Amino acid sequence: MPMLFVDLDNTISDRASSFRRWADKYLLDRYGSADGELIDAMTIADGDGLRNKPDVAADLAELLDLSPAERVEIIAVLRAGTLDELRPVPGITEALDAARAAGFEPFIVTNGRPSQQQAKVARLGLADHVAGMVVSETVGVKKPDPEIFRIAARQAGGSLAGGWMIGDSAQADICGAIAAGLGSVWLRRGRAYPAGLPEPTYLADSFVEAVGLVLEWTPIVQ
Repeated sequence: MPMLFVDLDNTISDRASSFRRWADKYLLDRYGSADGELIDAMTIADGDGLRNKPDVAADLAELLDLSPAERVEIIAVLRAGTLDELRPVPGITEALDAARAAGFEPFIVTNGRPSQQQAKVARLGLADHVAGMVVSETVGVKKPDPEIFRIAARQAGGSLAGGWMIGDSAQADICGAIAAGLGSVWLRRGRAYPAGLPEPTYLADSFVEAVGLVLEWTPIVQ
């Protein structure tokens, strides 16, 4: 059974929206109002959850005029808040089930903290729709290192042959997939694909579309 590796954040979960909901609520609780420009600045500081957390904390401390004690706690507050604001995305579980019905083994491969990522899977009810999950901090290797895909395949009792990766990060997901010899689908999320990087097999505007492209195995049209 070929593997269908999937990223978690902003692929089968909408972390970007949950972050903005948390930021809005945080500002309302702190200042009594939520300024859109400040939320935009907080979003940039967060960097889709991919930036080094000390850098995020430093930037948020400046933007929000945090006290030293608040600065120490802001990343924990951010993580808890984005988790609380996480909502299921319609069609995700159905697409995972369709991939499994077509003969693929869906498996989450994600960078991040095990406790946070496991909590997201539980909150969204994804566990019954995937064969498992590998989190970078647990196995000591992170995307784009192709070894993380080999580890995931071994855990699933499969191999990389005929496998695919769907994700929103060109650097982590697509470069990692190509290095592992996998087909790949990059989720645009309103962005252009970064110049100079190896190109994915497909581009898609949603996870549901991405799964459909994998199942069709049609040449990419741009």
